[in-house]
Amino acid sequence: MAQSDQVVQNATFPTVRADINDNLAALYSQSSGPSAPTTTVAFQPWVDTSSSPPVWKIRNAANTAWITVGVLDPAGFESGGVTPIANGGTGQITAAAAIAALLPSQGGNANKALITTGTSLLWGNAISSSFTKYETTGTFTWTKPAGVTTVIVFCWGGGGSGGKHDSDGGGGGAGASCVIGFLAASDLSSSETVTVGAGGTSRTSNDYGQSGANSSFGSHVTGYGGLGGFRNSSTDEDYAEGSRAWGVGDYNAGGAFFDSNALDIFSGGSGGKSYTSVVGGNAVFGGGGGGGIGEAGGTSVFGGNGGAGVVNTAVAGSQPGGGGGGCQYGPSGSGGDGAVWVITL
Repeated sequence: MAQSDQVVQNATFPTVRADINDNLAALYSQSSGPSAPTTTVAFQPWVDTSSSPPVWKIRNAANTAWITVGVLDPAGFESGGVTPIANGGTGQITAAAAIAALLPSQGGNANKALITTGTSLLWGNAISSSFTKYETTGTFTWTKPAGVTTVIVFCWGGGGSGGKHDSDGGGGGAGASCVIGFLAASDLSSSETVTVGAGGTSRTSNDYGQSGANSSFGSHVTGYGGLGGFRNSSTDEDYAEGSRAWGVGDYNAGGAFFDSNALDIFSGGSGGKSYTSVVGGNAVFGGGGGGGIGEAGGTSVFGGNGGAGVVNTAVAGSQPGGGGGGCQYGPSGSGGDGAVWVITL
């Protein structure tokens, strides 16, 4: 390390030689030292050794201040200023700003991802997904997420409650249908109303079961509620048909025939007959039907199961859309509430 006054004295040879050596040493060592040289000129270099690693500085053109060029780190040179992108830098002083400066403009590209064409980078729609379950009865607002292209909706209506009859017992409530919609996100509004229908309420006096309410996703998808169980008598054997993908079922005088399984994979199971004590109908996506007196409710692969029919207190159908069991003396089983599931891709 050496610094000098940059002057060769007019003196004897040994003194002149010493001045020359001092000036050369300062030149060779970049005027290195822990403090700035006393004598300075424009564009003079100085390695500031007051810190470790040392810092390389150059005097400005006006010879009024030092410009930091960079930190002389053996593990990697660190620039001391801001270098424009055109010169190999980012033109920024923070990591976040530096990254933003290197990327394509982010304005107007919220919720998009960086993709490549093979030759250049640009912002494109990110593939995102979500799965939202609405399983509480009532009305809700679904907001369309940015960037999604496809929306899949499952709608189950509420299951019908079982019927009640003191003499011959009531029939099981019908299972609700499950309707599945595959929708283009571009066909949907920015928000859609979601309605989750309630299952039919239990009956405590001789009556038909209460039908379950429909569930819906805007005007696009509707899952129909199950029909309430039949108020049976010894003179007929009607049963509540399971709801279908296109509407609510009806009461059917079964006689020798009973729809023991759903009409299709989306329909609900039919409620069991009471007078002849028939089990509830099974289903795949729709809810299972409630059982007649003393019989089990129908099962469902993906929907709710039907409740069993019991003489005194029948079993409720499970969510989503299972029909309640029929009853004779006590309360009938209530229907399982509906549900709406929304999947975005």
